[in-house]
Amino acid sequence: MRKYKAVPIEKEVIDEVYCNVCGKKIEKVSPNQFEDYLHIEKLWGYHSKNDGKKDEIDVCQACYEKWINSFKISV
Repeated sequence: MRKYKAVPIEKEVIDEVYCNVCGKKIEKVSPNQFEDYLHIEKLWGYHSKNDGKKDEIDVCQACYEKWINSFKISV
């Protein structure tokens, strides 16, 4: 026979987000949700100068608009 008990589980939650381009804080709209923003994760692989490196960036909407408007080929 097995007897179980409930145990609290700790997990990491995002507390604050800042734009990597302008440094602006991305505002929370509810306890677990932020204003919309772009999050990019890249794990570099073989044949790159950054092999094994993981990069993460967050970009606010204003900086995203400026960034994509600078593209030679539009999104």
